[in-house]
Amino acid sequence: MTGSASTSASPATDPLIGRLSVAMSIFDSVGNPHYSGGGPVVVHEIASRLARDYDVVVYTASYRGSRSGSRDGVRYVHLPVGWAGPRGGQLLFQLLLPFAAGLGRQAAWIETLTPPVSASLLPLFSRRPVIALVQMLSGADMARKYKLPFHLVERRALRLYKHFIALNETDREVIARYAGQATCEVIPNGAYRPALGDDDFGGGDHLLYLGRIDVEQKGLDLLLAAIRRSPPGMPLVIAGSGTAVEERKLRRLAEAAGSGVVLAGRVTGAEKDRLMRTSAAMIVPSRYETFSLSALEAMAYGKPVVHFDLPQLTWIGDDCAIVVPAYDVDALGRAMRDLAGDPARRESLGRRGYTRSLDHDWDVLGDRYRNVLEKVLGYRSGK
Repeated sequence: MTGSASTSASPATDPLIGRLSVAMSIFDSVGNPHYSGGGPVVVHEIASRLARDYDVVVYTASYRGSRSGSRDGVRYVHLPVGWAGPRGGQLLFQLLLPFAAGLGRQAAWIETLTPPVSASLLPLFSRRPVIALVQMLSGADMARKYKLPFHLVERRALRLYKHFIALNETDREVIARYAGQATCEVIPNGAYRPALGDDDFGGGDHLLYLGRIDVEQKGLDLLLAAIRRSPPGMPLVIAGSGTAVEERKLRRLAEAAGSGVVLAGRVTGAEKDRLMRTSAAMIVPSRYETFSLSALEAMAYGKPVVHFDLPQLTWIGDDCAIVVPAYDVDALGRAMRDLAGDPARRESLGRRGYTRSLDHDWDVLGDRYRNVLEKVLGYRSGK
């Protein structure tokens, strides 16, 4: 492996601006119409803060209408993989990353691990240190979905990495099991916190799902089954986008669930803010999660969360959420109905969730990423 040799080399600087160059990579991006999950938001928020001290470039996948360029001090480069479609594009993206690393001048690379196997060959080809950002260890989930041993490949591939950033302790323990010699820093996600008044707690006229449209992984089939069996007494708004296949699946399930389901599509800016402020609760029905940025965003808006009992979501705390036995559709339906009819409980849970969200400031988390880079590079940014 080249990892040990790369850490001893002097850091690479951009000759035009004299600063260290750092690369980040993620398949999906904020503007990609097929993927509207929290991953690209996290990468952009961290990249824009690292850009205060580093020359940061983010490598991401192309899509129709995508353009490489700069945003908030971060350069975006779209690798030409969109033509291969969402699934083929993910595989091609992983194959192209080593070539991008070979051509770039990065001092370090922060790689967001990508399905179907949460690893790539980038550490073997990069001349500089690679830090794996684990937003999801997807091998087990992909193995269940496609009946192929992705999880076994993932376990072996994780050993290629010497440095990790994980979002929760559960994934850190998995990394320690399969890449025991690597360093691993647990850094949670952050959230934008709007100004709130007393009227923002306990109110709301709809339940909200906000995130990527992936019916199986996000548990949207379970959510709509719960709505069909036990209507909660207020509408359910599902906001987000996905591939054409996943959106067709969702439409069929929503039609079967009845008129109380509203498909809002992708929402951003003022429309997202309106949906959040007027929601009664955030529903997170995922079969598998690593963190759930949408849950944290809801807490920052003073909204309670309803979610399945998953180890990766214990950070939310049952004092600001309703925790339902995993995949129990009937219990999920009861929880939504009870919460919809109890504004006092919504207010109590929402206020505690808002207090907890104060620990997730993006600037503080950006400093923690910067500290990881400095340890890996053995170089202080001069901040």
